[in-house]
Amino acid sequence: MGLAAASAWSLFLMIMSVLWGLGIVASPLAGDKKWTFTSLVASFPAPAVAGIIGFVALVSFVLAVVPLTVSRMRERLREPSGVRVLGLIALAFTAVITVVFTDTLLLAYLGYTLSFQFPPIPTPVIWQAVMLIGPVLWLVTWAAAERSGRADGGHRHRSDGEAAFVDRSGASSVSTGAKVAVAVAVIVPGFYALTRIAWAVGIPLGLSQGLYDEGQRVGMWHSGLALALAAVCGILLTLGLVQKWGERLPAWLGPLGGRRVPIPLATVPATIVSLALFTGGVGLLRTMIGGPPDVFADSWWLTIGPTLLFPVWAVALGWATFAYRERRLAADANADSGAVVDARG
Repeated sequence: MGLAAASAWSLFLMIMSVLWGLGIVASPLAGDKKWTFTSLVASFPAPAVAGIIGFVALVSFVLAVVPLTVSRMRERLREPSGVRVLGLIALAFTAVITVVFTDTLLLAYLGYTLSFQFPPIPTPVIWQAVMLIGPVLWLVTWAAAERSGRADGGHRHRSDGEAAFVDRSGASSVSTGAKVAVAVAVIVPGFYALTRIAWAVGIPLGLSQGLYDEGQRVGMWHSGLALALAAVCGILLTLGLVQKWGERLPAWLGPLGGRRVPIPLATVPATIVSLALFTGGVGLLRTMIGGPPDVFADSWWLTIGPTLLFPVWAVALGWATFAYRERRLAADANADSGAVVDARG
C-alpha cells in the first residue's frame, strides 16, 4: 500500500514537473519574490525547479515501482537488510525535500491551523505540503516493512516451538535516550511559548517599546499567543511519548478510559509535525545567514532566536516518536509471545 501510494505521488509530481518545465502551468515553487521566507529553490528559474523536482520524482517512482512489479524484490524488502535500505531511502527523501523544496511558511500555516487561525493559504505553501507527502509515504512504508518483518520473524520463531518466557515487566520501560529526547522536545517549544505568552499579557520581554507597541497595534502578539497555546498542547502530547497515559488512555476519559492508544494515532501526527518543524527551522536558519529582518534587528534573539532551535526540536521529537514506536511494538510482541507460552502450558 505504501509503495503504491509513493509511486502515485511520484507520478503526479513527474507530470506536474513537465507541465511546469514547458510553461503550460506556472510553477508555484520558482521565482517567488513575494515572501520573506523562501525555499532553497524559490529563486531558481522555473525550468530548473521543474527539472529538479522531476528528477527527485523519477527516482522515487523507480524505487517504488520496482518492488511493486518484482515480487522477489518485494520480499527482500521485508528482510532486515531490505528494511534498512527502505530506511535510508525514506531518510534521504526526507532530507532533500525538507531542505530544498519547503520553507518556514509551511510551518507557519500549520501553526495557524493548529491554533484555530485560518488565514488564506498561498499556493506555494499548498504545493510545499504536497511535496512533504512523499517523505511521509516513504516513512510509513519503512515502518510497515519493519513491522511486517518483525511479525514474520516472530511467527517463524513460534512455529518452530522455540518461544521462550519473556519478562514483560520491562517491555514498556522508557529508555534514557527517549527521556532526553522528550526533555529537549519540551524545553525548546516551552521557551518559545513563554516569550509569546509574556508579550500577549503585556510584558515586552526583550522587545523595544516601539516594536512592542507596533505589535500590539497590528494584533501580532494575540496571534503569537494562539501559536504559543498550540505549542503548549504539543508539549503535553509530547510528554505522552514517555508516560503511561500515552500508551493507555486515563480512566477520567470515561468510555475511552483504559483503551490502548493506537500506535499510528501517536506516531503519524508527531512525524508530520517533526518534518514541518525541521523544514521551518532550516528555512529560518537560511534567512538568518543573510542577517535578521530590519524590524527585528534589535530583538532577533527573542523574536526569531527560539525558532532557530526548531531543527533541534524536530530531531528530538522524531527520535522520541521512534523510541515510542519501538517500545510499543516490543511490548505488543512480548505480549503475543507470552500468550503463546501460556496457551502451551
